[in-house]
Amino acid sequence: MLQDRPSKIIVAFVCLISLLSACGSENSPKSQAIVGEGSEAEKAALCSPSPTPAAGQVENTDLSIKPSIQTPPEPPVNLEVEDIVEGSGPQATAGSLLVMQYVGVSCSTGLQFDASWDRGQPFSFELGAGKVIKGWDEGIIGMAAGGRRLLTIPPEKAYGSSGSGSGSIGPNETLLFIVDLLALVPTNLEKPSVSVPDEPASELLITDLAEGEGRQVQSGDIVYVHYVGYSQSTNTQFDASWDRGREQYIIFPLGQGTVIDGWEEGLLGMKVGGRREIVIPPDLAYGQDGAGGGIIAPDETLVFVVDLLGANAFLD
Repeated sequence: MLQDRPSKIIVAFVCLISLLSACGSENSPKSQAIVGEGSEAEKAALCSPSPTPAAGQVENTDLSIKPSIQTPPEPPVNLEVEDIVEGSGPQATAGSLLVMQYVGVSCSTGLQFDASWDRGQPFSFELGAGKVIKGWDEGIIGMAAGGRRLLTIPPEKAYGSSGSGSGSIGPNETLLFIVDLLALVPTNLEKPSVSVPDEPASELLITDLAEGEGRQVQSGDIVYVHYVGYSQSTNTQFDASWDRGREQYIIFPLGQGTVIDGWEEGLLGMKVGGRREIVIPPDLAYGQDGAGGGIIAPDETLVFVVDLLGANAFLD
């Protein structure tokens, strides 16, 4: 749907349905191992665990590769947290909306019971809201975007003496997770205002309103963003991901022609956690054709304010 130039419009009414279905919130599958819900088909799949490769077969510091988990000789009594890779982006706090990739293994058997990697889609949730097991709500606090963490979760912070309803996790089971924090929407991040220039632009103009501290975006990265877009000539908003909800960020690969050229060029070098204003001339937007059935006029300069929530190397 985003292949031809006229369809490369970053507006809700035509372009982002497929992207938004890959985002968090109601569109994401909920893991049995984390929240204990799902269809009978999902339960059946999770009740057929697949073995996890022995540690060392996979390089766990490479976040583009599904990690392996080695079980300890004796399960610990308390929740244990170990950062395998320390992220450099914003840190997760209670109330943050998180986008996670994970693998889960039962300590007693060493068998995988669940992995978002196998579904090809990350998992989103609000931290500290009781949407996941206590071991996640407590163990992910303070984790920074771009990081990878090992969680060793005792039964009382997982599924206790009952085990999981699906039967994939036994009673009194210690759980091991390796979790990747791909992106997050901080609690204090709100929809920005946009300052529209008086004159149209003849070249791409970039201003960092807030410089991030995380990964610097490169061509080929998967990026997670919130944004607001204005038409320069009318000083009116034509689209904003924020208006669809805090959880409705968008995801796309940079450098593959899935968005307008002004975004492809204007996001390069931006750091995770940053906010950037991008003023895009018509030749890097929709040119003389315009877009959206008149929503964006021919030869229109576009003004965006973009929040970079996360950026990851393309995941296998």
